[in-house]
Amino acid sequence: MKYLLVLAIPFLFGAQDVAAQAWTKDTKVMSAGLGTAYHYHVFSNGTSYSPVTGQLSVEGEFGVHKYIGVGANIGFGGGANRFFILKGSIKGSINVPVGVLANFHFYQLIEDQTGANLHAEALDVFVGANVGTGLGAIFYNNASDQVVPLAYGGLHVGARWYFSPNIGLSGQFGFGKSLVDLGVVFKLN
Repeated sequence: MKYLLVLAIPFLFGAQDVAAQAWTKDTKVMSAGLGTAYHYHVFSNGTSYSPVTGQLSVEGEFGVHKYIGVGANIGFGGGANRFFILKGSIKGSINVPVGVLANFHFYQLIEDQTGANLHAEALDVFVGANVGTGLGAIFYNNASDQVVPLAYGGLHVGARWYFSPNIGLSGQFGFGKSLVDLGVVFKLN
């Protein structure tokens, strides 16, 4: 156990060497995560199917204002499902979502306005909106498999903690691109 603590100490003190703020107008980040998603598979007859599936996602975000970032995300996911819909019992589905997002990094604003040391050099907390589309494949037990379009949109809240100047941990919770997404984040600048 003491060896684990010795290995963790450089990471704990490394957060103090991070730039002045975790988010600025010039920030560029890429993140990769694992989680769960909830996308609508839209059928030609107007019905939809929306399973909760596992998801691997990659996301990029670029600062356009001191507290605002825009970006894009792509994912790949799927899962086994047991529901009766349209042609028969569904065995599972695969999702390939692609979308855009916008985030408001309010933690930076709070630290700037209050003058308090909230450790915004290592912690970035934000809220955002996302919308997207993509393709989904539906696999049936007793019918022909089908490729259908995806649709999603929603709000999310997230946080990034940088334990070194350019590498950190990220987490997002919400609706749309993902229900839960946990992973790593890399600062590109």
